[in-house]
Amino acid sequence: MDTKLASLASTLSIVANEEKATLKQLKLIHGDIKREDFLWHYLLQSFSTMGRSAGWHGLIGNKDNYNRITFEELNSLNEEQRVIVVNEVCKKAKIRMHAKKAAFILECFKQIKELGGPEKAKNKLLSLEGRDKKIRFLMQFHGIGEKYSRNIMMDVYHEDFRDSIAIDTRIKEISKLLGVEFDSYEEEEQFYLAAANQAGLNGWEVDRLLYNFKDKFKKHLA
Repeated sequence: MDTKLASLASTLSIVANEEKATLKQLKLIHGDIKREDFLWHYLLQSFSTMGRSAGWHGLIGNKDNYNRITFEELNSLNEEQRVIVVNEVCKKAKIRMHAKKAAFILECFKQIKELGGPEKAKNKLLSLEGRDKKIRFLMQFHGIGEKYSRNIMMDVYHEDFRDSIAIDTRIKEISKLLGVEFDSYEEEEQFYLAAANQAGLNGWEVDRLLYNFKDKFKKHLA
């Protein structure tokens, strides 16, 4: 395991040096946390990319679709209308498992509304101290598990999540290539954080490098 960790750390150092500009650019999205609808927007973004990142273009990137499922727009509808619209949009957006994602969105809408709306829900999240409490809060939302409870906050480079790894299929591919297996999400996350430490990086930087440059890692580690 130590040899494999050292191999990954060495490769991380190489790729990080090559992609300094990309990492710097990705950190600039931190300002999105100022959005009043931050939590609602990132829940939608999570469901759009869950299982297939290309879904972002149909649900978030397509403004006609996106504008039909803003919190304010859905809140203006009665429950029957809301169900119809969310299902129509998810299907039209061609996101993976659109019916299941539509159900997640509808349940999350109810949860956000119970919290007093998007801004109050966001403020509740940000008022929680530390990473673990924020993760537990986010995992209360339908459809949000270990990965996206981290990824939502990592996407805006939140300071509590800079030593986190959002384990996804791309990272699991690297684990398989290295020949390492893990008994839990936390164990796999700790392996990559240890590699980050050896490479002089934080977890966020490792996560984004592995997500954006998987093929480079596969080439170096093959």
